Amino acid sequence: MSELDDAALLELLDLTFDALCASRVSDWVDPDRVLAAVDLSLTPERVTGWHARLGVPMRTRLLARAAKSRIKMGAWLPAEATASLTALLGQPVHLPRKAIDEMVASEQVRETVRTTLQETLSSLVSKVIAGAPGAGVSGLRDALSWGARAAASAGKGILGGLGGSLQDRVREVIDGSMALVQRRIAERLASEETARALGARRQKVFLSTLEKTEAEAAQALGRVPHEHLDSLGPQVLAHNLARPEVREGLKAELHAVLEDLSRHTVGELLEQAGLREAPRQWLHAHGLPFARTLVHSAPFIAWRTLVKRSGP
Repeated sequence: MSELDDAALLELLDLTFDALCASRVSDWVDPDRVLAAVDLSLTPERVTGWHARLGVPMRTRLLARAAKSRIKMGAWLPAEATASLTALLGQPVHLPRKAIDEMVASEQVRETVRTTLQETLSSLVSKVIAGAPGAGVSGLRDALSWGARAAASAGKGILGGLGGSLQDRVREVIDGSMALVQRRIAERLASEETARALGARRQKVFLSTLEKTEAEAAQALGRVPHEHLDSLGPQVLAHNLARPEVREGLKAELHAVLEDLSRHTVGELLEQAGLREAPRQWLHAHGLPFARTLVHSAPFIAWRTLVKRSGP
């Protein structure tokens, strides 16, 4: 074997790179091995360790840098993208009718409507009684005497002081009114007017966000409970990676992506990405020092000696 000087090493690196470019991704990637590697590398302990080592310090540095910035968030978007998103977000937002019906029919909404109707009716009766003349309107006072008794029963509400039949009648009125109010709430939420209002509100929030500075955004992000989320993230990741349906989905996607990428050689993919020459330059800059160290290492010298002895 001739001496491996820098010129020879560069030639060897170029030959290796050209051979790699002539191969296909499927020659190097096995979906089953990828999943096995994922299982080994993404355990909660390893994810927590890498996140604490790299993720948390990076987040801290970025937030600290942003906290000193007076640049507005709008600087992150070109004018064309800002205009396009402003128009898109300003479009009417139509809420799903099924979701509206389920929400309006929920017990929470029914209770709110019921309480509102009772409070409104109680307030109306109290005002009528308070404004009625004393002696000359006994008929009116008799007609509204149930309201006076209810108002006198502190803490019982309007139904608390009524007799049985009248109490039932008031409840029927309230229940009937509830259905009407719920129907009108649903119609209002599903209306075109509400859709336009939601779109306008969404657009306003987007534009106001662009006017905020990076420092204001950093302050808002600083209020996120990162410590709590950091501890949950690795557990959630491990939990989902262990689910059979998730593993099957990942495996299917790996096969699909691999099949698509393998229709071209590695070199063609690099050309499509505009990176055919950049990796070669990187290999020259960083691979040559590595190769130079390798060929002068004791194991490599021992290997070369063994090859020479076993040669013809």
